[in-house]
Amino acid sequence: MSSFANNAGQEIVGCPDCGAIQAISTGAARGARRCGRCGRTLERMNGRSLLGGLGCALATLLLLFPANLLPILQVNILAATNISFIGSGVFGIWTQGWPVAAIVVGLEIVVLPFLRFGLLSAVLGMLWAGQRARWLGPAFRWAEYLDQWAMIDVFLFGGLIGYARVVHAMPVQILAGGYCAICAAFFSLVTRAALERREIWRLIGPAATQREEKMICCTSCDYPLPATQEGKRCPRCHARVWHCRPYAAMRALALTLAAFAFYPIAYIYPMESSDVLDDLHGYSIMTGVLKLVQADLWFFAAVVFIASVAIPLLKLFAFAWFGMSIHRRSAARLRLKTKLYRLIDTIGRWSHIDVFTVSVFLPLMQLNGLLSIVVGKALPAFLAVVVITMAATSFFDPRALWLAAERRA
Repeated sequence: MSSFANNAGQEIVGCPDCGAIQAISTGAARGARRCGRCGRTLERMNGRSLLGGLGCALATLLLLFPANLLPILQVNILAATNISFIGSGVFGIWTQGWPVAAIVVGLEIVVLPFLRFGLLSAVLGMLWAGQRARWLGPAFRWAEYLDQWAMIDVFLFGGLIGYARVVHAMPVQILAGGYCAICAAFFSLVTRAALERREIWRLIGPAATQREEKMICCTSCDYPLPATQEGKRCPRCHARVWHCRPYAAMRALALTLAAFAFYPIAYIYPMESSDVLDDLHGYSIMTGVLKLVQADLWFFAAVVFIASVAIPLLKLFAFAWFGMSIHRRSAARLRLKTKLYRLIDTIGRWSHIDVFTVSVFLPLMQLNGLLSIVVGKALPAFLAVVVITMAATSFFDPRALWLAAERRA
């Protein structure tokens, strides 16, 4: 089975963003199928294949081993040579007194990529071989969830920005592990582009073809169920099914407020400080942006500003807007709010760029008595902002916006 071609027909699905139950064509025609209510893309068939996705997932998984075991970068400072591994920055953050931040970074760039692509390779391999098993649904659901948290691609971009910042001042050499990490990040992006999740769910379990009067949908696999099944497990992916997740908006707002408490520390204090001959210079997020501008690295400066400043503030604004809308039961601009939710859900993970930039070059910029990089208070605070707001996005259920508007009507 090498492609997602399908016999013509119709499938009943639920939109995870607005809860609308609708029929979509399952024919082999290329193109996108969108939700008729909120505009979410429900299925996109152009150029997507099971075998291609399997090949890319396996390539990513295999490349992660040398990427983590081999050194990625080398820098020569005076007569000293320093090398770094992907995990070296994690160790450096830990030894400088920030163990929680080190654990989070280690999970995101070392552990979770292996879990994500290990699960994905196993699921796609079984489907390609024509095998069906009960564990495929939960395994693919977890592989999809870990896509947000397995950040080898974001780590690579953070390393690229750090490389651009220092390469003009000192010789930095990319080693074998670095090239493997680059390839792993590339294949991880191609994997995401090559897969059509809805067709994978069809292969895992049968599609729904009968529509009932009152139905709800699983937000993990979009499988529609009778409303009487609320609170029970989805038969396809085994996730809990709700008309709207209980207290979703309240939990998201609580997490957003918790993240807001870290904002002053994250933006006022330095992310890192360079200690050159006992002369300490701190670099905050905005200082880093200005340094990139001064080096004429305008593209990277724009990326860092958007990822580290604009996106976190956009999340804060978005959840405040969502909370007010639900409280007022507002029916205004529901499509726009839903699209805004999809946007912050997609781009939120890229706010890790600044953290990963420090992680990459922390072990390289160490020379006893002459040069060292010190992790600042802002790094764990900013990491908390990003992780907590990502958790808030995950907890939030955009269907609450539509249900609140329906109750008003």
